[in-house]
Amino acid sequence: MFKIRGYFAWGIFITLVFLTLLTIRLEFFQKSPETVAIEQTPVTPKTQDTWMNIYQNGRKIGVAHRLFTAGEKGFNFSETVFMQINTMGVTQVLNILTEGDLNPDMTISSFNFNLNSSLFRFQARGFIVKNKLILFAGLPDAQERSEIKLKDIPYMSGSIYEAAFRTNMEKDASRSFSIFDPSTLGKRFIKVTRNADEVIPLMGKRILTQKYCADFMGAKNYAWLDKNGDVLKETSILGFSMEKVSPQKAQEGISASSTIDLTQIASVPFNVKITEPEKLNEIKIKITGISQTSLFLNGDRQSLRHDVLTITKEQLPAPQTSGNIPPEKIAVFLTPSPLIQSNHAQIKAQVERIIKPTDTAVQKAKKIVNWVYRHVEKKPVLSVPNALEVLKNKVGDCNEHAVLTTALLRAAGIPAQTEAGLVYQRGRFYYHAWNIIYLGQWITADAVFNQFPADVTHIRLVRGEGNEQLDLLGVIGKIKLEALEQEK
Repeated sequence: MFKIRGYFAWGIFITLVFLTLLTIRLEFFQKSPETVAIEQTPVTPKTQDTWMNIYQNGRKIGVAHRLFTAGEKGFNFSETVFMQINTMGVTQVLNILTEGDLNPDMTISSFNFNLNSSLFRFQARGFIVKNKLILFAGLPDAQERSEIKLKDIPYMSGSIYEAAFRTNMEKDASRSFSIFDPSTLGKRFIKVTRNADEVIPLMGKRILTQKYCADFMGAKNYAWLDKNGDVLKETSILGFSMEKVSPQKAQEGISASSTIDLTQIASVPFNVKITEPEKLNEIKIKITGISQTSLFLNGDRQSLRHDVLTITKEQLPAPQTSGNIPPEKIAVFLTPSPLIQSNHAQIKAQVERIIKPTDTAVQKAKKIVNWVYRHVEKKPVLSVPNALEVLKNKVGDCNEHAVLTTALLRAAGIPAQTEAGLVYQRGRFYYHAWNIIYLGQWITADAVFNQFPADVTHIRLVRGEGNEQLDLLGVIGKIKLEALEQEK
């Protein structure tokens, strides 16, 4: 098979980063014009029908349509989003439907989330029972059930501006809100600050607005609300913005020139050309623009000292030491999850066709990485990847490669996780995902490039599944890299 190199960076993650910010702000939960800022108790609103255009660097790339009504025990919402996204040189269509019920205080009661692209689907639904969020995620015929324990009932992403407005925040005041993001099945906190009021032009008028800043994992999103709490405009990272429009304006077509590649604009320039990264044994890079302590920069093959990151290529363990039973804290990475269905019959059957019972753990890992490399077509897709669907479709970018590799390894009895960060390709570092495999020690592997161990230009920023990968939000567009030393 031709070995594709150069552009399979983590384009879909950049898209999902925006989707997270998008759902943070899409007003599923707006009040009616009759509900004013000083009111502290819910007022039954009229049915609202709102349209928003979605832009990227001034070019229209999508539209959002929301219906919001009062229900018997709170509020009902329905939101549809259509976007045309360019990732890794390929323009694709993305459709999202979110609907559900909210409590009178705008916190979650229940929800349904559906994401559809050309080949992949992702569905998640959930509801609150006392101090638990009960979740079902995956394909309709293979959904995994999970629970998240709650100290407080979270908001469904988009209600944070509504909640901030309802508390009648003073200027320059800040408050944290607990939110749940359905695309990553993660619960996090978001900090909202009310800035100075601003006058903005909108649909031929100049409107006095309250301006808010939502700080989510270091990524800042700005919104302008009118006197009734309606979001009129918003801006976020990578040049994304949204603006309230008339239904007629919303029906206008997508910009024919919306060809900006999100993967490219999110990439990080590098001052040195690396000709053969796979032959390097060690690299030292100065890394700046990072302030988050939640990033996993220091550990295993990476060492961070005073902004100098040293990455050393691992050596595979000897066969006789690679089959040891993993310690309890490592064995947890053998268990399935909603998106890594390592206990599914189809995943197990595929593993049996790839490996032999007499293979050592190292041999099993090599065969699985190589099988994913050879059998999964390297093509950018828009999805929240899950292993079972990747096995069925056998197509995807690095996300799909990584999630399927993790599931196959776990089904083979080998602990595995997903890592995400940056990888060097053609003069720049691109966002990317790969695997980490436990063989007596953690060893990196990349099924997109069939590398085991992976080369030292793989800079790990986070380790874990969707929720942990949200930590990348705070560094996109900020991180800077400078070559110091290379050793072969």
